[in-house]
Amino acid sequence: MKELLLLTDTFLTFWESVLPQNAFYLRKLRIGAGNVSKTWIKDNFDSFEFTSKLELQNSQSSYPPYGDFHYLDHAQYNRFHQTSGSSGKPLLFLDSKDGWEWLLNNWFKIFELAGIEKGDRLFFPFSFGPFLGFWTAFEAACKAGYLSFPGGGMSSEARLALIQNQKINVVFTTPSYALRLGEVARSQGINLQDLGLKKLVLAGEPGANIPATRLRIEKDWGPIVVDHHGMTETGPVTVECSATPGLLHIIEEAFVAEVIDQNTQKIRSFGSIGELVLSSIGRAGCPLLRYRTGDIVHLTHKKCACGFNGQSLMGGILSRADEMIFLKGNNIYPSVLQNMLHSIAGILEFRITFCKSDGSSDLMFEIETLLSDSELIITRLEKVIQSAFLFKPVIKIVPKGTLPRQEMKSKRFIQI
Repeated sequence: MKELLLLTDTFLTFWESVLPQNAFYLRKLRIGAGNVSKTWIKDNFDSFEFTSKLELQNSQSSYPPYGDFHYLDHAQYNRFHQTSGSSGKPLLFLDSKDGWEWLLNNWFKIFELAGIEKGDRLFFPFSFGPFLGFWTAFEAACKAGYLSFPGGGMSSEARLALIQNQKINVVFTTPSYALRLGEVARSQGINLQDLGLKKLVLAGEPGANIPATRLRIEKDWGPIVVDHHGMTETGPVTVECSATPGLLHIIEEAFVAEVIDQNTQKIRSFGSIGELVLSSIGRAGCPLLRYRTGDIVHLTHKKCACGFNGQSLMGGILSRADEMIFLKGNNIYPSVLQNMLHSIAGILEFRITFCKSDGSSDLMFEIETLLSDSELIITRLEKVIQSAFLFKPVIKIVPKGTLPRQEMKSKRFIQI
């Protein structure tokens, strides 16, 4: 595995400079600052313990507020961001000037692989906040010379008008908000495929490569979807290329990628499905070493028709390890349920609640649909769930417009 892990001299040199300053990793790896060398890192990399999100959270609790994995003097940091907190207490991240430049440079590679060209007009319909993805994408686009339009604080109707009036041809958003904009466009009699759009870059949650969700999005927007993924903990990581739909290329000059069995934590070979583990080659100030992302992926290594020859993810992010539930003898991922529901015509929106009480558990589906279709859709959904999991779901039809629509990550799956 060492040869395939691409432990380049750049990687080794970077971590040789970082580790002696980084109290978190010196403690974790049980080594003194004076004993770190490129040779030691290369020889011992396979035995380094993985870094978990819980360890970072514990570091920030023990060394508040930012944790000791931030190793530079605080005066050297000039950016603050945090995770969404969807799976626990939000993680806080600071970036130095050099670390921020590294993040922006990764976006330049994403623009290139996604086929975004000089003269394209880019739109970012997000509200400003501590979300890393928007800030890095927008600033990288401006720095790269693209005419870039912020869309914070606008209604969906106003955003659609801006796309039309400013002849925007590249939109960055989440799969959930792409569906919402499609819904609003239909209500206004706007055909999004008539607007001259070239690319719809989607990230922030699984969806762009959930087959039925992608089909719904493309029904409104056309076959222009580009999947992308990243994390606040790592920055931008992958992007889908147009030459091979469904294949996300890893920015190899920025990351060493591995895939592990999420239960045994054993390294799996290329071509296997498992949890993605990433090591940064950059982001001075808060890089991560062998970080367990929680993303379940199919990691491969091959040459693509676009010319890329390296590590890629087949089918994008397949699911999240921390979202799997066990119900009536089944391991169930929300992404699988989303694919099932989006494959049923007539379901306008949905929310799934996983209820656990008194030793028993169940799934409750809240479904928005046209009243005239409700009985037929209940029958179809019951049949799909029973066929896949051998139990009958609880289904509740709710009035159209009842369930929330999101600009950012959707809240379609709830555990109580």
